[in-house]
Amino acid sequence: MKNFDFIAGSLAIDAPSSPFILLASQIIKEVFYETNGYFAYKFISISKDNPKNIPTFLIVSQEYGILIVDIIQEKVLSTIERDEEFYWKIGDEFEYSRETVVFNYEEDVKNRLRTKPLLFNKKKKIFNVEINTLLVFCENNEYQELLDPDLDNIAVNFSELKDYLEAFHAQRSLNTPLSDEVFAQICSQIEGTYIFEKEKNINSLLNEQSLVTVNDFIEESLNVTFKQDRVQRQISMQLPNGIQRIRGLAGTGKTIVLCLKAALTHSTYKDFKILYLFNTQSLYKSIQNLITKYYGAETGLLPDFENKIDIYHAWGGAAKAGLYSELCKSLGLKPLSFNQLRGSGDPLKSLYKDLLAKASNRITPVYDLVLIDEAQDFAPEIFEVVYKLTKGEGDKKRIIWAYDEFQSLKDTVIREPEDLFGRNAEGEPNILNASLNGNYEGDIPKDFTLPNCYRTPRPVLMTAHGVAMGLYAPQKTHMFYEKTAWNAIGYNVIQPTTHSIPEKIEVILERPDSNSRNTLEKLLTDNGKPITDLIKVQEVNSTLEQFDYISSECHRLINEEKVAPEQIIIINLSKGDNKHEMIRLRNVLAARGMNSVIPGYVESPDIFQPKDHITITTPFRAKGNESNIVFLINSQLVADDHTPRTRNSFFVSLTRSRGWCYVVGEGEGIKKLKHEISGILRNFPTFNFISPLKSEVTGKLDYLSRSDSEIDEINRIVNIINNNPEILNLLDENVIAKLNLKSEK
Repeated sequence: MKNFDFIAGSLAIDAPSSPFILLASQIIKEVFYETNGYFAYKFISISKDNPKNIPTFLIVSQEYGILIVDIIQEKVLSTIERDEEFYWKIGDEFEYSRETVVFNYEEDVKNRLRTKPLLFNKKKKIFNVEINTLLVFCENNEYQELLDPDLDNIAVNFSELKDYLEAFHAQRSLNTPLSDEVFAQICSQIEGTYIFEKEKNINSLLNEQSLVTVNDFIEESLNVTFKQDRVQRQISMQLPNGIQRIRGLAGTGKTIVLCLKAALTHSTYKDFKILYLFNTQSLYKSIQNLITKYYGAETGLLPDFENKIDIYHAWGGAAKAGLYSELCKSLGLKPLSFNQLRGSGDPLKSLYKDLLAKASNRITPVYDLVLIDEAQDFAPEIFEVVYKLTKGEGDKKRIIWAYDEFQSLKDTVIREPEDLFGRNAEGEPNILNASLNGNYEGDIPKDFTLPNCYRTPRPVLMTAHGVAMGLYAPQKTHMFYEKTAWNAIGYNVIQPTTHSIPEKIEVILERPDSNSRNTLEKLLTDNGKPITDLIKVQEVNSTLEQFDYISSECHRLINEEKVAPEQIIIINLSKGDNKHEMIRLRNVLAARGMNSVIPGYVESPDIFQPKDHITITTPFRAKGNESNIVFLINSQLVADDHTPRTRNSFFVSLTRSRGWCYVVGEGEGIKKLKHEISGILRNFPTFNFISPLKSEVTGKLDYLSRSDSEIDEINRIVNIINNNPEILNLLDENVIAKLNLKSEK
């Protein structure tokens, strides 16, 4: 399926002063809608230049290569040449000619592409992708005398734009499209995401040895071009003019798209004050590193973490700044300690509730943009404080929150805006639920879902989902009764064929490999290895036997399978204070000569996966991290516990893995859990189960967060269309796709 997306960037902010640009964007969409690729407004990623000196549109197409289009909205009064440079007079000021701007940008594009042999033939000194430019004059009918004859640029009047693009389209319509590999490489270079690719080992590239060890397979699976998918690109490279919600599974790239959005906003709007808020303390360094790496590569500078970007854990303290601790400092309040909140079911919620009670009216807007990661962990009181800290009015505040309800380690679900952001003096919601409907200017969606999982192999992800939802357990923990909800997390509903899923009916779901982009599965299949072996369930008789097994297997993995110790995480599913148990495991590992750390219990909370050390941790502290190998201990506790908290803990733990998972436990519990997992893997890549009664489901989880009235209305519309199929011919294809209807077009 071909997709031609508009990456509107900051157009939602610039729109009021850009009428010609808005019209041009519609023309481009209309002409190129049948191509595969995207066009972007003011695509700053390419250039280290001032954002003002960036062409209006960059078109990247698998069929036609690259086209740079600059829309000149103002009338050019005259031109002057100085030192072989052309300048244009616009209004009362002279500025660089837009020809110069386009030329410099084109050179930046070429420099990006030139570094990849797939895109540039160094021997022949030619590009393997077509690169063209176009200048569009809006207020000058006669423009030839404004152009530098030496640059040989193509220019048109605005009224000629559509005809020119249609001719451009027609002339190249018979060209052979670029291969998927070449196009992926172009996108990676253009967007700057190549900096996140794993550095390739030259010797391994030259010596094409067969894959033998566990480490061989994992390392090869990581040797991929880092290219954003179309949804990730739409999120990370656009700045909305108000609130935005992002929903995505573990491993879909929520953190990286938020970091890209922070870096791009910081480079485009130097005066913006940005807050990045999160909950897992071990993420401090990785968030800062991601922003620094991208911003540095794109601008040649370091981000301003002193004055413009605050990366805060929601709590903070004397050793590390956090949002709560910094607010207390600025408001002159004595912060509450953890000991004071020891009896609270949700200490963070209690902190912010106390803060609002003491100083609600004194919290003033500071931030132009707030990015909230791990939003499923935050109570409404935190969102209300964020609302007060953000500049703007109502839903025009740029608050962007990303979450995955499967990663909530509390028995709660994420709420809608009306229940998150507090109420005004009249008791009305500060932000209405309807604020998430529709798009901003430039077709920037207000509500996103990320369906593609990149980190976790498909068998592991499906095991995590199956156990978390209890699909093969005697009692279901979660259940979706709408086809669209399953689609949102990457599953196709094979049976039933209705849009709603009735109670007590056979359900068959399939997870296509297109929604699970981890390449390890294909590598194993190509080498004749069973992919379901990525999950190993080990039954033992005691805690000490769990430790002995894990110690023995870690020793084998490190010494025989060449896995680095820092790429092994051991996660304890036991609840409560399990520090002593983890220290016992640490001693067992040490007896075999293996070093380990226990973040937050022995070492500092942000010491995670140090070199040559195995990490022993909990689901809460593991969240947001990833590793090649994951061990779960005390897994027997999951079998008879059907609460969302316990089942979600299993999901969080398993989805830390980029490769192999070991589910270890003792007694009858691990036998029951093994039975569940065997059923899941036996049906791979499908789920086959009987839908439960709604009253039997222990958790309340609606991934799409639709109200009953919305669902009823959708079903009513679908039924009308099914009974009157001729209506399909009047609908837009995107609408048909979203409603899961079959078109006769």
